[in-house]
Amino acid sequence: MIKNLIALVLVLAVGVYIGFQLPRGAGLVATVTSIGNSHKSDYTGLKSNQAMIDFKALFDRTHQMVLDEAQTQQEAIEGMRWLLRVMAMSAEVAADGNPRYPHFQQMDTLVRKVGGDNPDAEYHNVQIDGQYDYIITGTRGTVPYIGFTITGGKGMTPRRQVGYINDLELNVDDQGNFTLLLTKEQPDLDAYGNSGGPANWIQIPEDASGILVREYIANRGVEVLPTLSIEVLGEQPPFVPPTDDEIANALIGTSYAFLKLSTLHKYVLPELLEEKNRFIQTTSESLGGAISSADNLYMVGSYQLAQDEALVVRVEPPQSRYWNFTLESRWHETTDYLHRPVSLTLEEVTYEEDGKVEFVVAHKNPGHPNWLDTSGQEFGFMTFRWLGSKGDNIPMPEVNVVKLSDL
Repeated sequence: MIKNLIALVLVLAVGVYIGFQLPRGAGLVATVTSIGNSHKSDYTGLKSNQAMIDFKALFDRTHQMVLDEAQTQQEAIEGMRWLLRVMAMSAEVAADGNPRYPHFQQMDTLVRKVGGDNPDAEYHNVQIDGQYDYIITGTRGTVPYIGFTITGGKGMTPRRQVGYINDLELNVDDQGNFTLLLTKEQPDLDAYGNSGGPANWIQIPEDASGILVREYIANRGVEVLPTLSIEVLGEQPPFVPPTDDEIANALIGTSYAFLKLSTLHKYVLPELLEEKNRFIQTTSESLGGAISSADNLYMVGSYQLAQDEALVVRVEPPQSRYWNFTLESRWHETTDYLHRPVSLTLEEVTYEEDGKVEFVVAHKNPGHPNWLDTSGQEFGFMTFRWLGSKGDNIPMPEVNVVKLSDL
């Protein structure tokens, strides 16, 4: 304690004398406590250490990106928090995964909604390795939709979709139970089946790396969410401490996830950064099957509104078992959906007599039943998800900028 106090005094005195800027808060504590500490071993040559250095450099560059690309002070302020949330989710889905002992991790939280995800959904991710076979068991629940996207690709290699199945294809028994096998060779599916039929099967390649589960929710107050579990099929691998290569690969995977999540606005319809107050129709084929649902038709747009303006959006919804409309920030982060109306599903909107739906996007509540709150963002993205509507002739939304006083 006395040693640290003396060190603190020396640091402050020397810093003041030579004029350099001292760290503050936790940084100052870390600086003081590290003085005088030494260790005879040198671990700097570890692959995991180099991977951590690379991640820190990536984080610093992305931090600067926020400062450079934010168009308002509010975007920069919220961008700082967004960076932490992206880092947390990236570590959750990559660094914390264990393909030998896999488990489904919930990617989103009540407040963390990043990566252009659907706030009216739950997302689960699990890390797998193509050297193993896997068995997934679960219950269907009552949600309108559940889909499994299996990806391939490791390290900084772009991920690709190598398999997909949704709830309409699952063999489910009367209690909603199902079994899904992910193997390199087809097993005896009847041996793993139930009264609903044989087990479902997806063939996976040697570089299989992950599973992303989407659960769309139309009404959180009444629906029962699915349950899921996963394990290696057959003999369980023995427990061994993680190797340097494994932790390095986990950090590289974290860097990849962080890079993709933090640059969505640069490669997902970047023209919407300039062409505002309009929508573009797209699908997973153009967005990328690893980050979007193969069952959805998307209509993605952007808005730019002054404080006294509102965006009126009118749509004619298709006959879909699920759809919703969501607002996002410049960084493709859903704003405070827990406390503000920033997303509405097909069961939450008020319909007109002809079946159409009118939304009002505005900074203030205009007294409209389908108001979506910009949460103070002058610019943002907007997304319609039409489930099972790919190939359908759905009219594009009608968009008009009006004065709030004219509503």
